Amino acid sequence: MTYARSQYPNAPLTPEGRRRMVSCVVDQGWTVEATADRFQVDAKTVRKWRDRFLSEGEAGLRDRSCRPRRSPNRTSRPTRRRVLRMRRKRRWGADHIAFEVGLAASTVQGILKRAGEGRLDRGDRATKTKPARYQRERPGELIHVDIKKIAGIPDGGGWRSRGRGFSGEKATKATSAGYRYIHTAIDDRTRIAYSEILSDEKAHTAAGFWTRAAGWFESIGIQCERVITDNGGCYKSGLWHRACKTTGTEVKKTRVRRPQTNGKVERFHRILLEEWAHIQPWTSETQRHHAYQGFIHFYNHHRSHGSLKWATPISIIQDNLPKEHT
Repeated sequence: MTYARSQYPNAPLTPEGRRRMVSCVVDQGWTVEATADRFQVDAKTVRKWRDRFLSEGEAGLRDRSCRPRRSPNRTSRPTRRRVLRMRRKRRWGADHIAFEVGLAASTVQGILKRAGEGRLDRGDRATKTKPARYQRERPGELIHVDIKKIAGIPDGGGWRSRGRGFSGEKATKATSAGYRYIHTAIDDRTRIAYSEILSDEKAHTAAGFWTRAAGWFESIGIQCERVITDNGGCYKSGLWHRACKTTGTEVKKTRVRRPQTNGKVERFHRILLEEWAHIQPWTSETQRHHAYQGFIHFYNHHRSHGSLKWATPISIIQDNLPKEHT
C-alpha cells in the first residue's frame, strides 16, 4: 500500500501524482513500461493505479484504509468489553487484567489504548528503579499495621457526586463530615488483611483494634509473632505495647522517614483509594462504609495479586496452614 503525505501535495505518488501518472497511460497513450520509467516506479504500480482509475474514477486514486476487511484473530467483542469493565470498576493495570481474562498484556494494553483508557494515573513516582522485594516465609511471622485518614462524606454526597460549588460545599466545623480513620493489619506472607473504619487514631482506639485483629488472625489459623508500625503517637503509647504483649506479639518500628519499610500496608491503602474510596461518587458515609465490607471480602478471597503470582490471599493461607484451619 502506498501512502500519501498531505504536507507534500505535489510529490510523485500522492493523489495528484497518481493522476498525472495515469493520465500518461489513459489520455496520452504511453505504455505502462515507459510511464513507470518516467515516474521511477515499478510497472505493476502503474497498472494498479490505472486499473483503479478505470473502475472507480478519481476516487480510486485516493488512499484507502490499511485496516483489513476481516480480522479473524481479533479479540472478541465480549472479551474487549470485559477488559474495559475491569479497568473502570477495579482500576487494574494491563498485566493484572491480562491474567484475569487469559490474554497477553500487550493485547490488553492495545484494547485499553484504543478505548482511550491506556493511561492510569497512580500518583507520582519518586524514582524509576526497580524496588527490592521481600516476603516472609510463613503466615504470622510479620504483620504490618498502619492507619489511613480519609475525609468523611456528607449526606447527599460531596463534590465528586454533586460537582464543585454545590450548596453547603464550604462546610463549617459544625456541619463538616469530618474524617474517618482506616486501621489495617496485613500479613506479610499471605497479604490477607483485617481492616476497620474507626473515628480516630488515638492510643486506646489503636490498641482495641489490634486486640480484635489478632483475634481474627488467630481464628483463621495465623498466630501473630511480630507487628511492625510507623512511629505514630498511638503506636508509641503504653496501651499499644500492652495490647501487643497480651497477644504475645513482639513490637517492631519502621525506620524514621522510611515508609517503604511498611510498604505492604501502604500499598494496600493505595489499592483502597483506587478500587474502593474513589471508584464511584458515594452519596453518604453509610453507603461507602457498607461497600467497604464487601471490598475487604473481595480483596481477601477473590482479588488476585501479582506479588503472589496471581494467587489470592485466602489460597495462600490454605497452602500454608494445617487443614483444620482451611
